[in-house]
Amino acid sequence: MNWCRSCAKQRLKEDGGIKLEDSNCTVGISTCARAKMWQQALKLLEVMPEMKLQPNVISYNATISACEKGGQWRQALMLFEAMRKGKVALDVISCNATISSCEKGGQWPQALKLLEAMPEMKLQPNVISYSAAISACEKGGQWPQALKLLEAMREMKVQPNVISYDAAISACEKGGQWRQALKLFEAMRKGKVSLDVISYNAAISACEKGGHLRQALKLLEAMREAMRTAATSFNR
Repeated sequence: MNWCRSCAKQRLKEDGGIKLEDSNCTVGISTCARAKMWQQALKLLEVMPEMKLQPNVISYNATISACEKGGQWRQALMLFEAMRKGKVALDVISCNATISSCEKGGQWPQALKLLEAMPEMKLQPNVISYSAAISACEKGGQWPQALKLLEAMREMKVQPNVISYDAAISACEKGGQWRQALKLFEAMRKGKVSLDVISYNAAISACEKGGHLRQALKLLEAMREAMRTAATSFNR
């Protein structure tokens, strides 16, 4: 569906005498977000004031999410700033979606800046906030920053999950830090964080790049055993 701005207005006005509400546009924006139609989502948000509808945190968050899914980090940041200037109450979802946009766009400095600004906005970063920022550092080749964020999570009593650890292990793998990658892998085991294929692959690759083939083979065998165990349990 290729909507222009006037088409969006016309579709919202069409017959039936239905009273328009903010929720109508928000549902439309959310639908566009799921379909990765970020341009259409933006157009819907833009026409809301013309339809005498006030964009709120939900409609803005849905549009930022659409931009995030469409790989449009600049647009996501512009919307985030528009919320601030328009005095629309930001929430954790607003920040998380914008951080994720920066992560997908390879903009790790912007992701970190947003994460650090959250307390100033009286918002508490959660596991999604930190994980997205760690992933941004991983993509940017910033393994020391990734480790700092993982440690900050523990200090803030935010429990790292498999996504947090996987991103940090991958950051170490890309940075040639096989010892750190293994240390994180073992921390997952001891902390009873469910290991997945990404966890194993990143740790194996880190050992291989570090010239520790024996350790890499041990991990490979451990992964195969874990997969066999999981398959057996599933078939019971």
